[in-house]
Amino acid sequence: MKQLTTIILSLLLAVPLFAQTDGKQHLIEIFKEAEQCYLMDDYQQLQTCLTNYSDAFKDNQSILGDSTDVYLAYYYKMCGAYYYGLAEDDSCAYYAELCYRRSLDVFNSRNNVTNALVLHEELAQLFYKTRAYEQAKVQLDSVYNYYDERLHDMGITSVMPNYYKTISQLAMCNGRLGNFDLALEQIDEAIDDYYKKQKDADYYEALRKRGKILMMQADSLGSTHYKKAVESYQQYVNERYASIGNEMSTMNDSQRNQYWLATHQFMYDCFRLGNRAPEMLYDLTLFSKDYLVRKNAVRTTWKQVKQALGKNDCAIEFVQYYGKNDERRMGCLVLRNNSKKPLFIDMFATDSLLDLPLTRLHTIGSAIIYSENTVKDTLYRDERLPHLIWNTALMSAIGDATRVYFSPDGLFHQLAIEYLMPDDEKLCHRLSSTRVLTQKRISPKMDSALLCGGITFDASVQPNERDNDEVAYRFMAPHATSIKSLPWTRREVDSVLAVRNNPRDKMLVGENATDETFIKLLRQGYNVIHLATHGFFGGRIGIYNDIKPLLNDESMSMSGLLFAGSVSTLADRSFDMTLSDGVLSAAELAKQDMSNTELIVLSACQTGLGHLTDDGICGIQRALKLAGANAMILSLWSVDDYATCMLMRYFYEELGKQSKKNILVAFLNARVRLMIEEKVTYEFDPSTFTHYKKIKTYDKPQYVNPFIIIDAI
Repeated sequence: MKQLTTIILSLLLAVPLFAQTDGKQHLIEIFKEAEQCYLMDDYQQLQTCLTNYSDAFKDNQSILGDSTDVYLAYYYKMCGAYYYGLAEDDSCAYYAELCYRRSLDVFNSRNNVTNALVLHEELAQLFYKTRAYEQAKVQLDSVYNYYDERLHDMGITSVMPNYYKTISQLAMCNGRLGNFDLALEQIDEAIDDYYKKQKDADYYEALRKRGKILMMQADSLGSTHYKKAVESYQQYVNERYASIGNEMSTMNDSQRNQYWLATHQFMYDCFRLGNRAPEMLYDLTLFSKDYLVRKNAVRTTWKQVKQALGKNDCAIEFVQYYGKNDERRMGCLVLRNNSKKPLFIDMFATDSLLDLPLTRLHTIGSAIIYSENTVKDTLYRDERLPHLIWNTALMSAIGDATRVYFSPDGLFHQLAIEYLMPDDEKLCHRLSSTRVLTQKRISPKMDSALLCGGITFDASVQPNERDNDEVAYRFMAPHATSIKSLPWTRREVDSVLAVRNNPRDKMLVGENATDETFIKLLRQGYNVIHLATHGFFGGRIGIYNDIKPLLNDESMSMSGLLFAGSVSTLADRSFDMTLSDGVLSAAELAKQDMSNTELIVLSACQTGLGHLTDDGICGIQRALKLAGANAMILSLWSVDDYATCMLMRYFYEELGKQSKKNILVAFLNARVRLMIEEKVTYEFDPSTFTHYKKIKTYDKPQYVNPFIIIDAI
């Protein structure tokens, strides 16, 4: 502890000075920003806050007086939050604990009970995350004793919500420790004495915890106990369907996102019920994938999906869930039109697949996220991968179906598993949810297109519109210098315009391709939108667990698209962040009306990616569905300019050949054409003073596998 204190104090005193007019207020503002970064899982920006706080502390230490230790305690708390985000590493967990305890010592010495209780709760969360459940219980006992004294000895009823929240957290710790009778007694006390009367989000969270405790008891004591777990989860689900349906009708997109993140965890507990309750699990999957992408969701059941399937069809809902000991697993629910009920298949432990060695330098997991395209070739040519994903049990369940409709989850959002199907006779359709099958299918209209490419990112622009996403601006500002021009994108949209040869199409290029102009044109209701630009996304680290659900979400601001002027605005430190900045985040995109958009093509790097949350992928995909778009073509990694240009040209040519537009078939035909494409160039050989012919082919996965098609049926 003493050594850590010395290190942090030396850091605080070793930074340069800068002027501040109101030192204390500035420190408080930085602390509040850091707290927000913590809730947003933005640990890169939190690290910046730590540096800024150090600077401000050094500059204003002379005016802090006897409050110096308090401001230092805030810094320790921020350090604890930062290391907590990295707590999968034992050393980081150790430093997080030291920082939190140092901060707690100060607040205890100051008799600052409010902050001391928060620190006990943060320590409990840290210990719970690192599976030190006994230590987590010790911290929660301190909080419980405080509220218990005030509620029962002093009669202060205002602490009742905190008292029962702590009891429910203690119940989870006791469940983890195998004290099942005590855990159930505690969670039942919280439900029956308090939460049942409130019927709010805390009530449903307590029901979820009760189901999880029963699940842990069944895991420990035997299968006869699973019946109670099923009954508990079924009660939760039945009550939750009705309550969420009523509540979501009054929420905006952001509120639904935040609300769901705080309540969705029960899904990843109850999927371990597997074939003990497959009907409930399929309905639950449909509901969860529907909840965040439909503003007026109508509940869809597995029976409706079954009725929509033809004889040769198969529907698959892939699910990520947590097995025993919180091991991440992948499973799936399979449905045929002759099924009596869905079939649940437990597939594999996620980490075991990701950790499989692929090359000397890469595992399968690192190859999925690595940007080097040659690694993608190795990944998609690996002979094990198709049979690990489309394993024997799954292929047996698919049977003789020739059309496979699947909805991904977890790591399958990052992997083009449709191109790994081992049976060439089966056509795979990627869907946002198999609920899409219940919608009436008609040939999409392609009467008009908005084409955007050849964007001048460093253009000097004069924005007028306000209501900008400031979180997205702050997230992208450090990356301004890495935004490069994309010269082939102009050729791409020119070729698409020529192939379509439609006078109703509109081109948006160069310095005119601003986000303001794009939004204005978008409102005119084009059927096809083709964007060739930079996409961006940022990863996230979960800061929540069973005893502290996540209540804030800004992840939709960390994915998006770049337009003209983005480099200029992001590099301008004096830029007014309320104005349009050339950065169109997923959060901003989700607000648009794209109900007339039959197809949107994002010919940009990594537009199919996003924040992998426990409830799916949070990024451009979700934004487009929220906006009402139908079919989407998105990319999973950085794409080759020339190959993409040719692929898109072939796609629109194939689409133009069809009277009834079949987007998927047109795209697959385009992929086949790209595989036989040859690019001939002549290069000079200085050793012989002659030119030689160089032929480049595009039959590798890095060229033909990056793009995925979603909801094209």
